[in-house]
Amino acid sequence: MDTRNIRSHAATGASALVQMIEDNIADGSWTAGYRLPPERDLEKQFGVSRNTLRKSLKLLQDQGRIVRHVGRGSFVATPGQATGPGPDPEAADSLVRRIHGASPAEIMEVRLVIEPAAVELAALRANAADVRRFRECVAKSEAAEDVGTFELWDGQLHVAIVSASKNSLLIDLYSTMNETRNQPEWLRLKHRSLTPERRQVYQDQHRRIVEALADRDADTARSELRDHLLLVRSNLLGSAVS
Repeated sequence: MDTRNIRSHAATGASALVQMIEDNIADGSWTAGYRLPPERDLEKQFGVSRNTLRKSLKLLQDQGRIVRHVGRGSFVATPGQATGPGPDPEAADSLVRRIHGASPAEIMEVRLVIEPAAVELAALRANAADVRRFRECVAKSEAAEDVGTFELWDGQLHVAIVSASKNSLLIDLYSTMNETRNQPEWLRLKHRSLTPERRQVYQDQHRRIVEALADRDADTARSELRDHLLLVRSNLLGSAVS
């Protein structure tokens, strides 16, 4: 392939990439706080180089469509979210490291503080695309054939609920905290504690939470989510919970 063809191929791939991201944001498939696929996956899908991909993402960032965080990925921006210079990057990285180093007990305590409040906001602010996403996550978690896949879609449901709060600070905080679910200690606890019976209970709770959100019943959504998290914490940590 000569140089002109290479450049043409790269331009076509970059254009298709940008169009795909813009379309998913415009039609509500990707809501505020949604994490874009990993860069390596986008490179393969659109046949572009890492440099071309990052130029495309930089363009979308400059337009205020996405925000990018070093070491975490790219996310759909909340309308009006700043994309220019922000706080001290070293301080931000330090906070991320502290969150990633938190114990499962600490993570569950923080989740019990912020998720019930987030689900109340989601009950008021979720749109039709958000509700479709909730139901997609529930369906895929129920169809999962192994603990890892169930855990993935379980986590995505909680991310989708927090994203529907439309609060960019809350979304960023939760997205960072949710990454701890991929750590070996968390996965070991999940594999050890997730029996078929408990999984069925979790699935029933997920459905009640989602139906309350679809009905815009903030009180029920908050109560159901809190009960769910308390049960998850008890099953994960047992007597370690004080």
